[in-house]
Formats: sequence, structure tokens, C-alpha cells
Amino acid sequence: MIKKITDRISAVFTEDGFSSGNCVLVEDTVNLMIDSGAGRALKETRPERINILLNSHHHIDHMGGNDFFPAAVKMAHPLEIEFMQVPEKLSATDAWKELMDQDCILHAREINGRPNRLYQPWHIDEIMQPGQVIECGHTRIRVIHTPGHTAGHCSFHFPEENILFLADICLSKVGPWYGGSDSSVDDFIHSINAVREMKPEMVVTGHYTDILRENIDAILVEYRDRILKREGRILDYLKDTPSTIHELAGKRFIYPDHPNPFVVYWEKSMIMKHLERLMGLGEVTREEGNRFRTTVTASSI
Repeated sequence: MIKKITDRISAVFTEDGFSSGNCVLVEDTVNLMIDSGAGRALKETRPERINILLNSHHHIDHMGGNDFFPAAVKMAHPLEIEFMQVPEKLSATDAWKELMDQDCILHAREINGRPNRLYQPWHIDEIMQPGQVIECGHTRIRVIHTPGHTAGHCSFHFPEENILFLADICLSKVGPWYGGSDSSVDDFIHSINAVREMKPEMVVTGHYTDILRENIDAILVEYRDRILKREGRILDYLKDTPSTIHELAGKRFIYPDHPNPFVVYWEKSMIMKHLERLMGLGEVTREEGNRFRTTVTASSI
């Protein structure tokens, strides 16, 4: 579904669930798309007429439709381009073998008898640099480096309209997500704070189901604070109960429901990010048998 924001800028909302993502369409002297993961909604954008396609980052739910834009110059941050050629990175499952005791269906070279697109090359024409301004005629887009979700994750600012497309600073009820090998809890927090300082008047994200126009700062603060609340729950539990990553995942500190193996994996991968951060701060140690414990127990407080 396409929803107009201004005469030239539209949000393209996916209707295909968590494996797809919202995009932004600019119709100007130069026609431009930001991301391509909107699934069936892409047809409404008439991809064949798009001149430039900007990829916010390397996950397949944001760039899975790149092949439908044959005439577009495709651009991405340099830190993302290498990961676009790694199937496990594209599917956000790069530590699956270490954390899960079953095979990942997305790692098969064939799915339903057809080649898995993740294993075929993804072409990027030009590097997209932080601070770069892309001119589309009346519309300008500034590239904002907002790492955390991935190392080269970018957001996009329309300065005249003060609109921000935040991609996977998603503001949805299940975010934030920082479970990749190149993800960073601290960078994510810093990026959210940087977005707050920009004071956008309108926000579109990759997974929020509407255009945000009100209470934007409060929504960003609540979203940011979820990260350290998750970490607090993990730390409090470890004070009394040294645990493995699998035992911690069973406590569902990140997601209250685990409807499929992917959510279990993402629970584990994000808990690991918190444990790595806490070990770096000297608040958690790893014991024999891969059990994690706090350096201060509840009984010693």
C-alpha cells in the first residue's frame, strides 16, 4: 500500500509480514526508492521507472526486491556491501550453527526445488557515503549513518520536509534488533540519541505500520530504553542463577513468545550481545561449561 506523505514523497507499506519491510518512494525529476523489501506492494511503485535505489542495510527484508529494479543505480554503505554476498548475513542468522541445535531452512541452497536467491550475487553500483546528499530535482535526501542494527545501517533525512526514514530503527513493538555479528548495543543507543537530536517532524520506519507525526521523541526514548531494560533483566537473573545462553533464552528476556526457531535464535543472539557488553564492562564472567555469572551476586549486595 502506498501512502502519500507529500506531493513527491510516499511511504510504501508492506502487507507481507515480518519477512518484508516498508520502503519510501520519491517521484520527482529523478525517481528514487529507499529499500526494496515491500513484497507485493512493490508493483504499485512501478519499479522499472526507478532511477536510484538506496539500500539501508544488507538484510533480505530490506533489499530482497532489488532484482525488480533493472534500470536503477543501486547504492549502499561500504560496510554493508560485503555482507550482501553472505547468505547467513542476509538472513540475519550468521551465528545459527553456534547457537541452535537444528538446521536453518534458509541456509539450504535450494528451497522448494528452486535455487535459493541468497546464494546468488547481489549487485551494488555505487558506494553511499554518510552525509552524502542525493538530488532528485525538488527533493533532496541526506544519508545518515545510524549503526547498531548493522555496522553500516543508514537512515535517510529529507531536510526541506524534515522527514526521516529510519529503516530498522523500526520502533515496532518487537524491536530493537541487534543480533548480528556486526551489531552493537552501544552504537544502537548512540544512533537513537542522534536521531532524537535531529527532531524530525515525520518518521517512517521499515516495520512500523504508519507514518509517525506525534510524540516522536517519547516513542524514540521508550524504544531506546527497552535495550537497557532487557539488559537489566538478564543481569538481575544472573546474580542468583549462573546460566548458559540456552537457559537464559528459555527465560524470554527479549521476546515474550517464541513461535518459531527464528525467534528463539534471535533471542539467543541478542542475549549474547548483552553478555558480551557486560563482560566488557566487567559485570559478567564466563565460567567453565559456558555458564555466565555476574561478578557481584545478589547475596553480596
